[in-house]
Amino acid sequence: MMRFLLFLIGFYCWLVGPVSGQSNDAWSLHHELPVLTNYVNLAEPIDDIEEILAQEDNSSLKSWIYAVGIEVDIRPGTVGQWDTIPGVGVVWRIGIRADHALSLNVLLENYRMQSGMSLYVYDETRTVTAGPFDVKNNKNGGVLPVQSIPGSTIIVEWNIPLRQAADDCFTIVSVGYGFRDAEGAGGIVPMAAAATCNIDINCKDGNHWQREKRSVVRMQTIYWNDKRQRVTQVCTGALINQNSKTKKPYLLTANHCISTSEMAAATTFAFGYEKPSCKAAIPELTQQIAGSIILATKKELDFTLLQLSDDVAAKYKPYYSGWNASPDAPANGTGIHHPQGDVKKISIDNSPLVSATFKDEAADLICDDNAHWKVTEWNSGITEKGSSGSPIFDPNHLIVGSLTGGNARCTNPKDDYYSKFCEQWNKYKDMKESLKTWLDPDNTGKTMLYGYDPVTPFDGRCDTLGHIGYNEAQLLIASDRWGVLTGHNNKGWSGFAEKFENDTVVNIIGLEANIARAYTKGSNVRFSIWTGNEYPVQEVYSKDTIVTKDYRKYPMHIYFDKTLQLTGNYFLGYNISYQQPIDTFALYQSAKRPYEGLSALYINDGSWRAMSDDVPPTYASLGIKAMGHFGKKQTESYQVPFHDLKVVFQPGTNVIFIYFDDPGENVTVECFDVAGKLMPLNEVNRYIVMQNDITYLQIEANIDNLPFGMYIIRARDNKKTLGGKFIRLY
Repeated sequence: MMRFLLFLIGFYCWLVGPVSGQSNDAWSLHHELPVLTNYVNLAEPIDDIEEILAQEDNSSLKSWIYAVGIEVDIRPGTVGQWDTIPGVGVVWRIGIRADHALSLNVLLENYRMQSGMSLYVYDETRTVTAGPFDVKNNKNGGVLPVQSIPGSTIIVEWNIPLRQAADDCFTIVSVGYGFRDAEGAGGIVPMAAAATCNIDINCKDGNHWQREKRSVVRMQTIYWNDKRQRVTQVCTGALINQNSKTKKPYLLTANHCISTSEMAAATTFAFGYEKPSCKAAIPELTQQIAGSIILATKKELDFTLLQLSDDVAAKYKPYYSGWNASPDAPANGTGIHHPQGDVKKISIDNSPLVSATFKDEAADLICDDNAHWKVTEWNSGITEKGSSGSPIFDPNHLIVGSLTGGNARCTNPKDDYYSKFCEQWNKYKDMKESLKTWLDPDNTGKTMLYGYDPVTPFDGRCDTLGHIGYNEAQLLIASDRWGVLTGHNNKGWSGFAEKFENDTVVNIIGLEANIARAYTKGSNVRFSIWTGNEYPVQEVYSKDTIVTKDYRKYPMHIYFDKTLQLTGNYFLGYNISYQQPIDTFALYQSAKRPYEGLSALYINDGSWRAMSDDVPPTYASLGIKAMGHFGKKQTESYQVPFHDLKVVFQPGTNVIFIYFDDPGENVTVECFDVAGKLMPLNEVNRYIVMQNDITYLQIEANIDNLPFGMYIIRARDNKKTLGGKFIRLY
């Protein structure tokens, strides 16, 4: 009878006509439907929950079970409510209620959508929605896991366009009953989503890890445990780079998180689950990929390498972290993870990692001897249940391990164990038990690779370029009545910028700002980059940012949403507002320099001008740096004519050539840093050369002894004094 009814509904819709103008939202949002009255009611599985909690207490593994499955058999052909939308199609819905549940998730099998169909899962208030799921999800052997939705009631909605047969395209086989809330406090086990000593990734400690954090994802896996209970477990994983031109969506995690193809297929991966700024509200979890396959795994090393079922969309802002397969102990370690399924956190160990062996007999996990790095004690943050599989990075921001377990907690932040990347790399030669074949497919022999950023697309680390010397003081200079020269002051200056003279091709992905002052409640600042020859003219990128007081006396990294490739001079800086209440924001600047020192600081009081043109003049630089790649040259050498002295720096040789035209007697050459400090210059040779009928004294100097940065060259003889400059980037 039900199949005959479905046939009649489909035939009616075919007669009515085609659908048009539909969005990606569920149809019930745009069309008035009868009140849903068809619900499946489920009881609280108390016995199963208590058994899971008892097992968990005996293990030091840091995976986290927060839901237990209730087996169901929900098929559109046998249960649910059907409604017709004339001219559009058919809507099938079913409500699922579970007593006292804090969240619900569903697992679908036999999933085989037709083109145009879509499936949604949402709560009663439609605050949280998962989907749409459609024909693109026809993979993973017909398995589709759907993320947890907060609350004790969910609605599953299936939209079927006209002229499509409404056969059973899926079966809901399990409803995950959330007995602990992965999003907040409360539940059968009263606890916050993560311990209070955890540190949000977007607070100050995470400032230097804003690219690597984008590789870290929250994993939700539905599987059968040893007691034949279907449970939902939270772990953490990280996207990982490959030494190949084509980047596949590979993800590294722990074997005890995912060890079978069934678990891999029944996992959802959540991207960008983090607070937008330090101590902000928890966001909705919307960026998801469902399903994966196992490429390699090894229980004795507790690692698994997955390939996600889809490429990671650019709007998710993925980052593929680099790695280091060296067996040498890292000088320190930084972990990024999702403790107890909470928003992304960071943990920092300032001491060297130590070789160790991990064993947990209660969890039946005996790993190879000395196959783990041990964090002796965390200096900031900890890890918890749910952090398993998360990466630990070395000082070069490269993955050197993945978390297995340990005993660290807020009151005793000691003894966490990470499976060594160097052991995972190629200890076991079978490609199904090692990483090498997958991460170095061309067998180049590389054992270290920097990360890849498709948002700001280039491999490797970024350099920084600024105009304040390593040994130069950074300070604030008071204005004549109130305020400071690089922030709010009585002059009403609202814009501040540092000029970067450039005749190369530069790729800029962000800036580093040395914060001196910030408003207690957070300063609203617009960081910008402008092009222009003499003054800032064209704003090519800006980013509005709330700078919290945590960043005072600390460099803050501002990453752009794209790479800016620039030629010619450019300016980095910021704009501030004088609306009430007036902020107290400012960046550091260099100390005042003599008139021969570099002065690249510009201010805006209605129009841009150099601070050296102010009365009285100030020669200084702003505490701001460009981040990116600066080594791409338009020519084979980097030539900077400045005050008629030509200086040529040939990258890769650490040698500069200085050309002094029409030389007289006793030509002397001096080198200064941007603060005007005299620096030693290792002169190697002098030659008289002829170029374009002009006689030059060519002076060759080695600059190995100079730190990275900008330098000013002054050359003089008995007739004249000339000046030039160069930048050492490597």
